[in-house]
Amino acid sequence: MLRATLAALLLALPALASAQTALMTRPDKLRDTPSSFAFGIAEVHRRSSVQVLEVRGEWVRVEISGNRTGWIQRDSTDLGSAPPENSASPAPSSPLRSGSSAALPRSAARASNHALILSLTPSDPKADASSAGRIAALMGVPDTNTRYLAALSLDGLRQALAELDARIGDQDRVFIHIAAFGARPRSGADCGDAILSDDKQLFTATELHRYLQGLAARTDKVFVVIDAGRGDERKPTTAVHSRFSRQPVADGACSSESFGQAGTPLPANVQILLAAPRNRAAFEDGNGGLATQALLACLEGRAPTPGNSGLADGDALRRCAQPLLDRKPGEQQLALAGNPALIPAPFSWTSDPTGTDAPRRSLEAIHAQRDQRRRFDARPAGRATAAGTPMQITSDRPGHLYVLMAGDGGLSLLYPNQYSPDTRLEPGARISLLPPEGRKSLAGSRLLFLLTDGPRTPYRGGFAPTGAISATHPDARGLRSATEEFLGGDVAPQCRFSETRNLGATQARQCSSAFAARWITAP
Repeated sequence: MLRATLAALLLALPALASAQTALMTRPDKLRDTPSSFAFGIAEVHRRSSVQVLEVRGEWVRVEISGNRTGWIQRDSTDLGSAPPENSASPAPSSPLRSGSSAALPRSAARASNHALILSLTPSDPKADASSAGRIAALMGVPDTNTRYLAALSLDGLRQALAELDARIGDQDRVFIHIAAFGARPRSGADCGDAILSDDKQLFTATELHRYLQGLAARTDKVFVVIDAGRGDERKPTTAVHSRFSRQPVADGACSSESFGQAGTPLPANVQILLAAPRNRAAFEDGNGGLATQALLACLEGRAPTPGNSGLADGDALRRCAQPLLDRKPGEQQLALAGNPALIPAPFSWTSDPTGTDAPRRSLEAIHAQRDQRRRFDARPAGRATAAGTPMQITSDRPGHLYVLMAGDGGLSLLYPNQYSPDTRLEPGARISLLPPEGRKSLAGSRLLFLLTDGPRTPYRGGFAPTGAISATHPDARGLRSATEEFLGGDVAPQCRFSETRNLGATQARQCSSAFAARWITAP
C-alpha cells in the first residue's frame, strides 16, 4: 500500500528539476569512497542510468536505483561536460525533497538508523519533507532507510507506523518527523492533542504514545519532531499561517493525553521536540514549518547552539532554535518532552569542549546516552593494593568494558590496560584498575564504567599509552575523538550497510552502538 501511495503522490506532485544524468558505458562497482580500494556497495550495470551528484577528478558520486549513493570511475560513464569539481548538484533521493543540495552527514550513516517522514499538511508537502530529509541525513540515516509519505488517511498513518515497527531491528535508532495540522473534536479545550489526517480524522496523542512505547521497548533511541499547532490562538499576519485547524472534527475521540505528557512517563530513550507548547499555535511559511526550518539550521551549524558538553542534545537544540523563531512573526515557542539529554546526532558538535571541567562534561554527556533498561553495576572486590583496585562487574548480559576517568584537560582509560587488554567480559567477572601516572591511588575518584554491546577502538578515539593505561591528548580534539568513538560504535562496512534485522545475533551486537553506564566512586 505504501508503494501505491507514493506512486499516487508522484503523479500528483509537479515535476522536479532533475540533476545531470549519465549513462554507464561499462559495468562498474559503486564504492563507499572515491578509491579503488574502497568497500563496494553494489554493482552498476552497463547501459544503466545514474544521477550525478558530484565530480571529483576521475571519480563521480552518483545515485543509482534504490536511492543508493556512492562513487564510480568517471571513465565508466558517458560524461562529456561534467559539473564543476567539488560541487554538489541537486540530488533528491526522494520525490518529496526540494532541489536544494543534500546536507553533509554530521553522523556516520549506519544501516541501523531509520527515518519516517510524514507530510500531512494540505499545503505543499515537499518543503517539510526536504528539510526533514536533510535532518535525517545529519542524524546518520542512510537514504535507503528513509521513508517519505504524504496525504495519508488515518488508516494509512497507522499502517505507516506499523510498517516502521516491522522493518527495524533490536537496538536500532529511529527518527519520526510529522508535519501536520493540529485539531480537536467538538468537545474542545478539555481534549488532549491530536493531528488531522488527510481524511479529516484525528490521530490522538494517546494513540501516538502507544506506538512510541512499543518502539522504545525494542530500539536504542527514538527521536520525534511534531511540527503541528496545539491550539487556536493566532497572531494575524500575512507572512505565516497557523498549523491548527479551526474546524472541530465532528466525531473525533477526545484524548486525555497531550503530546509528550502520557498517562505513564515516556521511556528514557524517547525525545520529542514539539513546535508549540500546550494550547499554543505553530506556524508555516512558503518553506514549510518554522520549527523544522529552525531545527535544521541548528543541526547544520548555521546558528549558534548552546550546550554544556559541546554536543547538541535536545535541550541545546531547543535553545538554539528559539531565537530563530523569535525573529519570525507569530511568537512561536518550542517545547521539549521525554529525555532532553539525548543527542540526536552524536557527531554534531556545537562548540569545542573547553575549560577545566570539559573532560567531566564529556563523560556526563556519554553517560546520559546510556540504555537505562539494563542492569549494570561495579562493586569493590577487596582492598586496593599496589597491584590495583579490584572490582567485580555485575550485569544482565556480557559486553565490552571500558572504565574512564576525567583528568586535567583529557580522559584516562583505566580499563582495558597493559595488564588486562581484553575488553570482552561475562557477568560476574573481576577486574583490577590502575591509577593514572603520577597518582598512587584511585581512592575517591569518580569513574565512568561503560559496558558496550559492540567493541570500541580506543586508539581511533585518540587514546595513547601512558604507562600502564591510556589517555587522550589534553585538548579539545582529544575529547571530541574520544566522545565520538564511544557514542559512535563500530564503523565496519557490515555495520554501515547491513540492517540489524538481517544480521546474526553476534554480528548485531558487534554493530550495536548501545551501552550500559554507571558512575562509580572508587573505594
